[in-house]
Amino acid sequence: MLDHYANQASGLMGLGCQPGPKMIAMVSHGDEHAELPLLWQLCLSWVQLGYSITVLDGTTAESDANPGLEQLLTNTHWPDDGASGMSAWTVVPSAKGLQSLCAGQDAQTGSLQQLRHMVAPEGVLALYCNAVWMTSLLGDLHAEPLLAVSSTQASLLTSYMALKRLLITGKLKPTIIHMVQDSNQAPRANVMRTSSGLVACAKRFLGYECRAVNVQVPRNDSQPNAEMQSLALRLLENSMTLGARDVPSQDAHPLLQLRRFDQFAESH
Repeated sequence: MLDHYANQASGLMGLGCQPGPKMIAMVSHGDEHAELPLLWQLCLSWVQLGYSITVLDGTTAESDANPGLEQLLTNTHWPDDGASGMSAWTVVPSAKGLQSLCAGQDAQTGSLQQLRHMVAPEGVLALYCNAVWMTSLLGDLHAEPLLAVSSTQASLLTSYMALKRLLITGKLKPTIIHMVQDSNQAPRANVMRTSSGLVACAKRFLGYECRAVNVQVPRNDSQPNAEMQSLALRLLENSMTLGARDVPSQDAHPLLQLRRFDQFAESH
């Protein structure tokens, strides 16, 4: 049997061994100033890496004029090529479909198996929804959803409520991302106060030690910087694989643990 060696390339080697699409999760808690720029930059980074991206947008409801996940779930006759006919970056309205999946008897394994058909075999599925649906779909699966925070006044309250549900109900430990705009020092200070308050509240009221990661996002939807590209790669390395087993590998490298982001936190 070949020995396993821990080195800088081991995480990328694991990506090639895991068949099936990757799944990334981001919590929606009403802070679009943080969530949407982060989601946009990550998707742009993955597309540049050659991945096809399917975003399940749990903040937008399906309709006859704007069909989405609900219609796809009721269509049992999937095309032979699965999701290969989709464009490189597809945003699917998914509010009703995700709610339906959460109401099912097997809200985890069965639901994730259905979502697998939404993505090309080597693609990325980005789940973007509220904490209630996130815990129902991913609870106890040791996933690490992203929880983005901005400088808005309501961000501390909404992010804390989402963090509380993720920890207590879903046993999920999110990665907290502080969004910092380039060349904008005043909002940056507000973000630091918001993030420090969130960390303090988590420790005092939830008994949870967490650390936040500061990430700069270029303005005007410009190209992802090196920091964002590095974050996108680390997310893929620690992502869930939608395959025969809807749980992450036990020997997967925990490259997304907060301690591995110390270099980002210290540099900003």
